Amino acid sequence: MSSSLAEVFVQAASLDIGGNKEEALAELCRARDAGWRSPKLYDAIGHLQFEARIFDAAAASYEEALRLNREDSTACYNRAVCLVRLGAWEESADGFQKAIELDSRRANAHFGLGIAQLHLGRPQEALSAFEKCLERQPFREGALRGKAVALHLLGRFDDAAAVYQASLLRDANSVELLENSISLAIAREDFDLLSQYSERLSEIQPSSVVALEGAALAAFARRDFDGASRFCALLVESCPDHFAGWYNLGLAREKMGEYEKAADAYSRATALDPQSAEAPLGRASALHEIGNLDAAQDAYEAALALDPALRIALWNLGLLFESRKQLSRAEGLYSRLVHHYPDAHQAWFRLGYVRLQSGQFAESIQAFESCLALSKQYPEASLNIGVAHWKMRNIEMAKSVFRQSASSASQSAEALRCLAAIAIEQQDYGHALTLHKQLLEREEPAAELLYNIGLLSQKCGRAADAVRYYRQALKVRTDFAAAWLNLGYVLMSLGKHDEAVAAWQSAVRGNADVAEHFLV
Repeated sequence: MSSSLAEVFVQAASLDIGGNKEEALAELCRARDAGWRSPKLYDAIGHLQFEARIFDAAAASYEEALRLNREDSTACYNRAVCLVRLGAWEESADGFQKAIELDSRRANAHFGLGIAQLHLGRPQEALSAFEKCLERQPFREGALRGKAVALHLLGRFDDAAAVYQASLLRDANSVELLENSISLAIAREDFDLLSQYSERLSEIQPSSVVALEGAALAAFARRDFDGASRFCALLVESCPDHFAGWYNLGLAREKMGEYEKAADAYSRATALDPQSAEAPLGRASALHEIGNLDAAQDAYEAALALDPALRIALWNLGLLFESRKQLSRAEGLYSRLVHHYPDAHQAWFRLGYVRLQSGQFAESIQAFESCLALSKQYPEASLNIGVAHWKMRNIEMAKSVFRQSASSASQSAEALRCLAAIAIEQQDYGHALTLHKQLLEREEPAAELLYNIGLLSQKCGRAADAVRYYRQALKVRTDFAAAWLNLGYVLMSLGKHDEAVAAWQSAVRGNADVAEHFLV
């Protein structure tokens, strides 16, 4: 080093020690501008620029030092550190790698490479770098934490947890470690640990967003919706613009049955993220529960405007229209639903049902058949196919379907009723009577069923049986005027005048319509 440059270094060092860092840097830059071309000069300039947080200039100075001495591993490393501060992760990774090639013993370069690789989304390469750093410095805390993050990202959750837990033993109050441990507990779905780490972090930082998010999630996992509501309320109080906090507050309150409060929370979430379809969907669901159907409809439609294939919105809005007897609109929703989700057997069933109600019998059969193709265990669909054929006057086909449905435990009674109704239509009263008696074997003896058996017995000329079934119906329901009335007619046909009159008197007692029948 020339004496003049040596004097520059002495002067700059003296200024630096005295706290005059800007003057020290200016002294070195004057020597550079005067034409001095020394690697050490550029290293010194880069050092002071780095301390002054002029990272781009510092990186340029170290790069100039490397042009003068390609084997300068320190300049190579320092330039990479400057690039880290500038967020130039790919260039910094290349720089750390070059520094390692120049001096593989440099633990800091392995550590820096690991950090850069993490930011570049390369956890395997990061893990390798951190492990090489730890070979040289086994207890370097930053490298241990970096290794844990890399293991976490690689899905090696148990290995990552072991590293985090060991680090927490050494530093139980580390916010970074607790936040990372919370993230890992979520990934592992270890909600007990999630609750513990969240509680510990909240003790250190009571308004920690990560702690409150973790505590709320743990509460949701154990179905403690009251707890989840409290944590979410604290979260949005601390961070009013937290979309997920408002959304989850709505969800917790909805689960608690506090639908109006849930709708309000979902509204706040919607205002924070107007492009989210989930928030208006949640609001619609809450409004639907409290019967505010107009507002619920608007919210469902807002959700569908953002996501036209949103399954729950299509389903719930279809049910809403169906409940309001707006069958064509319900059909449109269910049609969209099965278009987007062809395996939605329940939607196929509802589509068939609204078509059946609106008189589209052939189309309803197609929908019910699609439902059955996806789920054989859907006897209601088979029964409704029979009803559709019946409505289309395909009587024999309808009877065939009803006979098959009669073998289903859940639909046998309804199928028998349909067969009996067809038999009555065809004036086959004997067969209708047989079917009603089969119904009586499968059901509780309801007054209407006993009355119908009595009526059919009467039509078949079985007066004594008719009397018996009418009387049984009246034991179940003493004010059954039609049963009293027909009982009187049968008794009169049997020559039991006094009993017939007594039956008719019971029929007209308190029943103006029946009384009028006798007088007109």
